Amino acid sequence: MNLKDFIKNTIASISEAIVESQEELKGKNIIVNPEKTEIGKTGEKLLRKDGWRYVQNLDFDILVTAEDKEGINGKGELKVAGLLSIGGGANSESSNQNQNRLKFTIPVAFSTTSTPEEYKSKSRGGIKSAKLIK
Repeated sequence: MNLKDFIKNTIASISEAIVESQEELKGKNIIVNPEKTEIGKTGEKLLRKDGWRYVQNLDFDILVTAEDKEGINGKGELKVAGLLSIGGGANSESSNQNQNRLKFTIPVAFSTTSTPEEYKSKSRGGIKSAKLIK
């Protein structure tokens, strides 16, 4: 598989995974790759219109094998950790393999729940006084 096809297959596979995740998680209050975020005072990423919900970065570091097969169809194949095949072609008699590392990040705003009252601060300053344990 040449570099151009490898890059196109990789971008298409990641993009399709994002779209499928968005559809599958739509009713669960989880937002995959949110469009409107804001940087907080300490550098955290927040959803502005959604109660300032945190946006977590899911970092991926994947070993990918790109394989050129010679056979009837001669199509290249992209395999992640030897388990998942993307693309494909006919069985072949000879093949060339190249291993590459892919590193990418997908931002996700996970579902949240309200903090129970017993965990909320009762003081005016918003910080509960701590008791020292001896």
